[in-house]
Amino acid sequence: IQAAALLLQGCIERVYRKSSVEAMSDICSEIAEEELSEESEVEPDLGGIGEDIPEGLSGPAAAAFTALREQHSEYRGVCWNVTHGKVIGEVAQTPLAQYWDCKIEDDSRECHSDAFAERMGEIMSRGVQFVDFASLGPPDGKFAEQMAAAIRSLHESGNEVIVRILTGNIIGMPTDNKALLKVLTEGLPPQSSVKLWIGSWRKGLSWNHSKIIAVDGMYLFTGGHNVWDAHYLKWNPVRDISMEAEGTVAQDGHMFLNKMWSWINKKEEQRKSWWGDVDFQPRLMKTRVGLERWPQSIDEFPPMFERSAQPLPLPEAFDQGDIAIISCGRYGELHHTPETANPSDSAITAMLASAQKSIKLSLQDFGPIAVPLPTGPMAIPGGVWPKEYLRAIASAIYERGVNVDVVVSAPNSIPADLTMTDANYGNGWTCEDVASEIVKAIQENFPEADESLWDLVKMNLKVAYLRSTAGPADWPDTEGKAGNHAKFFIVDEQAYYIGSQNLYIANLAEWGLIIDNEEQTKKVMEEYWNKLWATAWENLPEEERAMDIEKILEGCQVDRTCPPDADLTEEEWEQLLLKRRGAGLGGSTKRKMAVLLKSASNLADKDGLGSGSSDSYVRMRVVDMDGNTIGVPVESHVVWDGGANPIWNEQFEFEDLEKPASYTLKLTVLDKDSLLGLKGDLADWLAAEDELGSASLPLCELDKSRSWQNKDVMVADGFFSDSIVHLAFNTFDGWGN
Repeated sequence: IQAAALLLQGCIERVYRKSSVEAMSDICSEIAEEELSEESEVEPDLGGIGEDIPEGLSGPAAAAFTALREQHSEYRGVCWNVTHGKVIGEVAQTPLAQYWDCKIEDDSRECHSDAFAERMGEIMSRGVQFVDFASLGPPDGKFAEQMAAAIRSLHESGNEVIVRILTGNIIGMPTDNKALLKVLTEGLPPQSSVKLWIGSWRKGLSWNHSKIIAVDGMYLFTGGHNVWDAHYLKWNPVRDISMEAEGTVAQDGHMFLNKMWSWINKKEEQRKSWWGDVDFQPRLMKTRVGLERWPQSIDEFPPMFERSAQPLPLPEAFDQGDIAIISCGRYGELHHTPETANPSDSAITAMLASAQKSIKLSLQDFGPIAVPLPTGPMAIPGGVWPKEYLRAIASAIYERGVNVDVVVSAPNSIPADLTMTDANYGNGWTCEDVASEIVKAIQENFPEADESLWDLVKMNLKVAYLRSTAGPADWPDTEGKAGNHAKFFIVDEQAYYIGSQNLYIANLAEWGLIIDNEEQTKKVMEEYWNKLWATAWENLPEEERAMDIEKILEGCQVDRTCPPDADLTEEEWEQLLLKRRGAGLGGSTKRKMAVLLKSASNLADKDGLGSGSSDSYVRMRVVDMDGNTIGVPVESHVVWDGGANPIWNEQFEFEDLEKPASYTLKLTVLDKDSLLGLKGDLADWLAAEDELGSASLPLCELDKSRSWQNKDVMVADGFFSDSIVHLAFNTFDGWGN
């Protein structure tokens, strides 16, 4: 209330000092829209749907390109691209590659992988003009030391270098940008030629998860590594891999980060338009950003990286010694159109589906976060298995006899002295659980599969826990639970993916590379995969392998999702919540509902002749039998000049629905009014809104299903035709008829 009063007071003072029209124009231009316009943030497509597959791509890479071109063409050059470059050195591993063959002894337990952090710092220190760094969270320990050393090196070079550091803003783990700024600039004079910005963001349950170092559009480092000392550089570390590249491909790393930085800039500008320069904003908001800069004399918002040149045609790139690379990413909830969102999902699915001979995967897990119960692991509420990826693998095994080898974390792998709430690199599923879900995907997609299926599974499917040696673990004083944080797979020994994207479902911002070169693929197999597979499977006695066919067969009858009315004890619910927190997931553990607001038809025009067509938006809330609002009401974006038939295509989720069958969804369609030709929140406050219609939908009419249920709701009874809002509902198979 105080903040609203201060805002109103400021508006009045400014109007008093200026003519009313001029002042209102200033104010309205400063109040940003709640949703970022997706169309304004993407670059023009660099190739159309009819474009031929670039010459020189292998089968797996060509499949990925086709999916990206046909489903996500507007994001080319922003979220994905066909490019080229050189892979530099060996694949970057922690613990270092030498520790596949020997233990991490006591005298090395605090320094076994320091060289990895030093490598990251050295790449950043090469900057002459522009340095980008992105990770899930801020660096600590030796990672922070190396980053600070890199920034000091940039300062000492005397070059005017732009540095952008971007992280996620995880629920329950907010990034302290001011503290990080202090660590990275300690001892540097404010007259430095280095210009540093640190930003973080969250939208709903989406935040940055990409791991990128991009320098001057020439040097690139990316993969799965976070920058947390205790997880990677101490005893009992989690295993992970990243890679270094040089060339045109590095520009794609910068361009992918531009989108998130642009969104942070707009949201921070919006926050300041409401709250001024005070460092305050409401905590319980769907969107949260943070932004700091150093020195304070520089511009408030960082600049965008500008691409210096487009990639060459691949044959020309090959002539200069480069190899083909496809960059691909996703922005999670920053996407607005479900049909074209998240390009990397499509690329990964297409690569897996293209396999003719083999698929080799090194992953944290396939399944959602699970809780160990006496009856076996159970997914957290809302957790689902990745059906599209499983379908692609199932098709490869059943239709073409493809060999599929998978390495995952042991359940509940916790590194160093950390606790379950600090970190957990095993989602909780056994090898047999993962194998059973793959077999179930075969059965669901190929009902004709008979008893011969089990012979095929015995021959073609192997799932193993990550191990570092064929015997004990590679660190002392542990029980041998090795965590795997890699996001890596190889298709047909021709091309491989390495990046930040897990194959279990998490709607985060991700980025990675498809390296399309057979020679380089063989090289990374020698450096990493062959050693990984030898210790996890080949050198392991058969009786120690966690692939019991009888258990897999029995597991095909198990539902590994969480029933909505799960009868859990208080201790089991506590374990579930701890597991979610350790995995960095927030949100409700109770029943929920998704509502897809698609469009409307035959809305009335309340603006009048000469005022243009209606600028419609929708407000929705869930109420109980007494009319009390349940949870948080939601509001769609405005379709400016949408007329009688606006299209929103916007999805909302309602959580904490204790008794959903007794609730009602209430929706109102409104016209966003203008005043003196100005549009926006202030104009709406000063001018009365026009209601275009309203309706109520009892939730008891919905079915218990994971499929979308279409509903056409009449919001106004017209003389010639009714006004209809077109919706779809999903109860996630958790409740309903």
